[in-house]
Amino acid sequence: MQKNFLSMRSVFRVIAGKKALSLEGVQVKSLHRSRIKWKKNMGQFAGYPIWLINLDSNPERYESAKKQLHKLGLDAERFSAIYGKNLSQAEVAACYDPALNQKKFRRPLSPGEIGCYLSHRTLWQRMVDENIAMAFILEDDIDLEPEFLTVLEKITQLKHWDMIKLADDRAGTGEQKKDLGDGYTLVNFAKVPNCTTAYALTLEGAKKLLSRPKFFRPVDVDLQFYPELNLTVYSMLPYRLWSASCFESEIDKMSGGTRKGGTSFWRNLKYRFQLKSIRNNHLSGDLSQVQFTPAKQDEV
Repeated sequence: MQKNFLSMRSVFRVIAGKKALSLEGVQVKSLHRSRIKWKKNMGQFAGYPIWLINLDSNPERYESAKKQLHKLGLDAERFSAIYGKNLSQAEVAACYDPALNQKKFRRPLSPGEIGCYLSHRTLWQRMVDENIAMAFILEDDIDLEPEFLTVLEKITQLKHWDMIKLADDRAGTGEQKKDLGDGYTLVNFAKVPNCTTAYALTLEGAKKLLSRPKFFRPVDVDLQFYPELNLTVYSMLPYRLWSASCFESEIDKMSGGTRKGGTSFWRNLKYRFQLKSIRNNHLSGDLSQVQFTPAKQDEV
């Protein structure tokens, strides 16, 4: 595992002589905590950080998300997202594996998908570097319900999990259920839902996600291949956060409205077979291993 982490850091260390390259305003030699100036004690719930991923070119999304969070008495630390089209060939080559993409996914990744994956990975690396036990990671195109606070509270009462998704663009119901009281359940999946709109992640989960030296699928699709990383992925239902319908996908905008180029019938068929094999033979976590300790009445 230590060898994998050294390799992971080298992915983000693209050297031009001895100068660090810039990823959308974030100076990167590595993602070691000493190399990035993070704002401390901003945007927390019960001592755990809330991070909001937002492109500099989309202030209206940030303001929308911030306003909704403030209504719930929450704040989030903004992370300046990595804009894929601004990455150099060397930066892309340092993190993206086209050979594995050809072998294990149905089409090449778009610049937007590469930037999106790097944004999430940067925050996962921060968790490892700073030994952050758990974090809530949100994208900026969100609609929140008032009950979202209850979801966060329930998550802090759970142990022995890697990732809990807080949104699903297809409203999946899961396979097995664990009752959490107050009408909430924790569920596992054969088919993990699409999207990385919002999720909670533990330090152990971050380490597993970073164990790939390079990535080759979109970040949300990679989560559907959870057995490759021994990653547990759950959702808490009902969802209290949704993708905002008023905003167009930035990845689609960068890709000209489509992400279907570069595929073939046989390549797509091979990918579908790989995904179906996971769905037929695995579940995304063992709910019996998740420990739920409800808050005492005087703590609520």
